[in-house]
Amino acid sequence: MKVLEKIFLRLSDREQNLLVISIVIILLVAGFKILQTGLVIADEWSLLNQTIAGHETVISLKPAIDKALEIQKEEQRNKSYDKKNLGNRASSLADKVFPQRDYRELKPIVVPDRYSQHRVQIEFDRASYGDVNEFASLIRQESPFMFLSEVKIVPNYPPKSRPYDPTTFDASFEVSSVEFNNQ
Repeated sequence: MKVLEKIFLRLSDREQNLLVISIVIILLVAGFKILQTGLVIADEWSLLNQTIAGHETVISLKPAIDKALEIQKEEQRNKSYDKKNLGNRASSLADKVFPQRDYRELKPIVVPDRYSQHRVQIEFDRASYGDVNEFASLIRQESPFMFLSEVKIVPNYPPKSRPYDPTTFDASFEVSSVEFNNQ
């Protein structure tokens, strides 16, 4: 420390003032950066604590969710549709409304040890609004054992040369059913 004092005293007044001001500025900038970093870390910790609390809430709800799932399994035992029955039932409902529809089976969504969501896609080309609405209504009547998981409807407006022709619709229905795994 004595060595630093001797070096400092050898400097002129102007150099001493400049050195002190430089050191103060460096300390202020360093203090500001430390404070800024501390605030960022505190925000990250706060966000992390909120995330942990959210996960703990979900984990605490697991027993209630499992119980509700078991009740749902019991209600749907021998009532929900497997892949084959879903396809047959959805196809027969579509035939009642719009026989020239397209039918395609989709890959099921599987949640291991829980359930399988079987899916089929039924498409109507140039169907009337009544046909589209009637098919959706027939599927809704099968709820909760069969449901619409996705619907896309695109209108086909008549050309300007024939403005009084009816508007038709291209509709794509994704019909699903959930089959619970037996444990």
